[in-house]
Amino acid sequence: MGLKAGVKQILVNKQHKKYEAVLAEKKMSYDDWIRKQEEKLLVEKQFLHNWLNCLKNAKNKEGNDGSKIKNEGFLSKSDDFCKKMIFCNDEGETAEKLAWDVLDLSNRSKMSVSEVTFAIGNSDSDVMLFQLCEGEVSKVTFGLFCEEFTKNKNIIVIYGDEDVKNDGKRKLPWFKPDWSPDTFSDHFYLGNLVAVRTGALKATLADAEEIWGGLEEKEDVFSFFYILLAEVIRKNDGFNLHKALFGQEPVCHIPEVLFHTKEEGYGLVKDCRLPKPVALEMRHASMVSVIIPSKDNPGVLFHCIRSLTERTKGDCSYEIILVDNGSSPENKQIIEEHIRQLESEDIRIRYHYEPMVFNFSTMCNIGAKLAKGGFLLFLNDDMEIIEGNWLSKLLEKARLPYVGAVGAKLLYPDSDIIQHAGITNLRVGPAHKLQFLSDAENHYYGKNIGVHNMLGATGACLLMRKEVFEQVGGFSEELAVAFNDVDLCYKIYEAGYYNVVRNDVKLYHHESLSRGKDGESPEKQKRLLREKDILYLAHREIYGKDPFYHKYLTGDMLESEYSPALRYQVTLDMPWAKVRLMEKLPGDVREDGCVVIGMEAAMDIFKWKYGVDAALAGEKPDEEEMGYYFQGYSFVIGSDNACYEKTLLLENTRNNQVVAVPLDIRYRPDIRKNLKDQLNVDLTGYAAKVRLSDIPDGEYRFGMLVKDKCSRLKLVNWSSWTLEVIKNDNT
Repeated sequence: MGLKAGVKQILVNKQHKKYEAVLAEKKMSYDDWIRKQEEKLLVEKQFLHNWLNCLKNAKNKEGNDGSKIKNEGFLSKSDDFCKKMIFCNDEGETAEKLAWDVLDLSNRSKMSVSEVTFAIGNSDSDVMLFQLCEGEVSKVTFGLFCEEFTKNKNIIVIYGDEDVKNDGKRKLPWFKPDWSPDTFSDHFYLGNLVAVRTGALKATLADAEEIWGGLEEKEDVFSFFYILLAEVIRKNDGFNLHKALFGQEPVCHIPEVLFHTKEEGYGLVKDCRLPKPVALEMRHASMVSVIIPSKDNPGVLFHCIRSLTERTKGDCSYEIILVDNGSSPENKQIIEEHIRQLESEDIRIRYHYEPMVFNFSTMCNIGAKLAKGGFLLFLNDDMEIIEGNWLSKLLEKARLPYVGAVGAKLLYPDSDIIQHAGITNLRVGPAHKLQFLSDAENHYYGKNIGVHNMLGATGACLLMRKEVFEQVGGFSEELAVAFNDVDLCYKIYEAGYYNVVRNDVKLYHHESLSRGKDGESPEKQKRLLREKDILYLAHREIYGKDPFYHKYLTGDMLESEYSPALRYQVTLDMPWAKVRLMEKLPGDVREDGCVVIGMEAAMDIFKWKYGVDAALAGEKPDEEEMGYYFQGYSFVIGSDNACYEKTLLLENTRNNQVVAVPLDIRYRPDIRKNLKDQLNVDLTGYAAKVRLSDIPDGEYRFGMLVKDKCSRLKLVNWSSWTLEVIKNDNT
C-alpha cells in the first residue's frame, strides 16, 4: 500500500469510529424507548405511589365455589380463574373505590361457558377484567383503567396496547387504534386484556338466548366472550354515530402498553371473527351511481368500464355516469360510439360533456347531481375491477347507518404491490401507509387484511350514501386536484360517521395515467402545498391527529410501514442551525446524480405545530415559532456514507444566493432496510431548524452538498422541492 493510500485508510478508519460512536448514541431499542415513555407517565400520574397503595382489601370475598378468598390484589395466589381486588383511584375519605373481578381466560380449554356466565352473574364487582392469554399486567394498567372509569361514566369497555416481554426485554409492540366498530366486527383487535363494567355484562346476559341462541356448551369460551362483548357494546351505542370529538364513546382505548404477553399474543385473536353478526339496522338496497370523471382517455376509460360491466357479480343495480371536461372532438366521438355499444347491451350509462378547466371536485359534484341512485361510487377512469363481489362487499358497509365513506385496497397493475390501503392523517400530511409494500405479507397485525376503520380513503374508489354526501356538502371545489377526497372523508368523520377501508376488496389502479404524479415538478409541488393549506385550514381540530393511528407510531415522517416512533420524531427543542450565506456555490463542487436527497418536510414551524400558515390563520407566532423545520434523508449511491459530511442547501432561484444549513443527523433503519447493497446508510436521516430571519426573501430550491472527509471530493444534487419565503406583518 502506497503512502497516499495508507493515509486515506487511516482517515477512513477514523471516520468509521466516529460513525459507529454516533450510531451507538442514536440507535435505541424499543425496550429502551418505551420505558422512557412510561417513566414520564409514572412521574406525571404518580402511579407508582398509587400502585403500592391501591391493591388493599382487608375483607375476604366468597369465591365461586363458596370458599373464602383473601383478597391479595392482582397477585393473588388463588387457583380460581376469578380473582378479587379493590382499587382506589386516590387516597383519603373521598376516594372513589372500584371493586374488580379479574377473570383469567388464558387456559380456555379447561373452563366452560357456564363457568364464565356464573362468575359474571354472581359478581358483586364494579368492573370485570378479562385476561385472554398468559402474560403480565403493566404497573400502570389499573391506575389508568380506574382513572377512565371514574371520570367518565359513559365508558363501558376499556382496552389498551400490548407488547411481548421475554427475559425482561420488551419487543413487538401492538399499538391499536381507538374504538373501531368495523375493525372489531371483522376481528377481535381489542386484544388480550379487556375491562368491562359488570352491570353492562349482567344486563346483556339477561338476553343470552336472544344473543347467541344455540351456542353449545362445548363452544370455545373466547367465542362466547366475543359475542357477549359485541352485544354489550351494541346496547351502549358503540355501533352508532361516533361521539369521539366530545369524549363520550362507550369504548375507551388507553394508548399505553397495558399488557405484556410471553409471545406474540396477536396470534390468539387475529383470526377470530364474530360467529354471528352484530344485530345492526341495515338500509334498504338501492341503485349505485358510478361516477367516472374522464378526459381524452377513451382506451383507459373503457378498459375500466368493461372490467366493471363484465366482472361485477351479484344483484347490485348500478348506472354509470361519465363526466367529461373537454375531450377532443375525435376522442368525444370514440367515447360516444362506445356508449352506444354499451347501451345496446342494456347497460345504463350517461355521458355529460362540459368543457372546463380540470377540477376533480367540480366534475364529481356534477356527477352526483345527475345521479339517480341512493349510493354514489366515485371511480377513477384508470381503475380495473378484478373481483366479482367487490361492489357487494362495499355496499355491505355503506348500508350501515353509522358508516360514511367506504374504500377498497388498490394494487399496482398485475402485481401484489399495495398502492392504497387507507388514508392516515400524519403531521406531514395525509399519507398512504403500506404503499409499495407486498400484499402477500401480513403487515402490522393485519393492517392490509380484512376490514378497518380509517380516517379516510382515496377518491379513486369511494362509495357512500347520497344522503351522507349531500349532508357534508360534497367535494370542496376549492380543492381542484389534490386532497379533495381527504377533505370529503374528514368532513364525513367530523359529522359523526365512521369511514371504512375494505382490504378484503382488491382493485388494480393504473395510477395517475391521465395527469402525472402530484409533486413531480416545482409548479405541482406549490399547488400541492396550497391545497394542503386549504385542507388544514378547514380541519384545524384534527391536524396531526388520527384516532385510528397510534401516538406511539411514527407520525412526523412519511414511511410505508407502521413502526414505533422511537427512531424519528420531530424535536422542536433542538437548537437553531448556524447557517452560512454564500453568493454562489464554490467552483470545486460537482453536481452528481449519485447524491440522493429526500425531502419529507419543509415548512415553517408555526404551520408544523398548528397545520396552517400564520397569515391565513390571522395569528402572530411567538419567537420560537418564527422559523423553518426541515427533515428528510440523503445518501451517496455506491460510496461509503460514513465518510461524508452533509450540508443542506437552499439556493435562491432569483439570484443563486445559497443558504448553507448544518444538519442534525438521524438514525434511519428504514433506509438501511431498503438499501441492503449500500454501505453505512444507517445515519441517512437529517433534521434542521432555521430562524426565519436567517433566510432572505425569495424562492428556493433544495440541494444536498456532500463532502468526502477522506478526500477533497465535493458533490451536490438538487431536489424538486421548493420553498417560498415571504416575510409579512405576522412573521
